[in-house]
Amino acid sequence: MSRACCCSTSRSAALDLGATPRQALHRVILPEIMPGIVTGDIMAFTMSVDDFVVSYFTAGTTNQPLSVVIYSMTRHRMTPKINAVSTLLFLFVLVLLVIINVSQSRDEKRREAARREAAS
Repeated sequence: MSRACCCSTSRSAALDLGATPRQALHRVILPEIMPGIVTGDIMAFTMSVDDFVVSYFTAGTTNQPLSVVIYSMTRHRMTPKINAVSTLLFLFVLVLLVIINVSQSRDEKRREAARREAAS
């Protein structure tokens, strides 16, 4: 049995034994996927620290990466400029994610339509 199938099987078993969907999530699914969640958290933290440390020690005086600018602003007061940059960065990532998800959804619908057409 594949690992991806294990969570749905465990969830179904928990629901069959009388657990609510919330109880199944908290008592069955989350404990099964917790190692992956913790590993992802540690990897993300390590990558961000590595990015900051390398940028901090190799940045010149004229150009500074965004992470170093944000760090230097935490010692002093925050300016509206950094708030604007953070908002733009957030919006850029959000729009990029929406575009990627919509394109994947359209591709899946096209494939499904092609399968139906080929089957009939």
